[in-house]
Amino acid sequence: MAQNSLAEAVPLTTKPQRRQHIEQPQPQVQPTPQGQPQRQKLPISKFEKCLMVVGGLILATMMVCVVSSKIAMSNAQHELQSVAQTTATYQNKNTNAQQEINELQSRSRLDKIAQKQGLSLQNSRIRTVNK
Repeated sequence: MAQNSLAEAVPLTTKPQRRQHIEQPQPQVQPTPQGQPQRQKLPISKFEKCLMVVGGLILATMMVCVVSSKIAMSNAQHELQSVAQTTATYQNKNTNAQQEINELQSRSRLDKIAQKQGLSLQNSRIRTVNK
């Protein structure tokens, strides 16, 4: 590639130029005596077989543990939502009950009940007690 950023003049030819064909080296097959296979498989020892079986069992056990822990987590989350909903329901009931208590203890309501019963209010005998 030219470093001067100028285009090169390429002569136009009518015949396309052929590139030389590069031959790939062919693997040489060594002659084998008859009766012997070309590849010999290595025998698997008993230890390797046991190791594969134990590894497979461990893998299967871990898969079952993962699935069971996911199920347990889902159940616990469902139970947590249920408890949270129950707690919210009781908090609402407590708030409503506290509001009703405050309305029943209001000063104006107590004065109305006292007047219906023919009682009078004496401020000098009233004490306010706070928790």
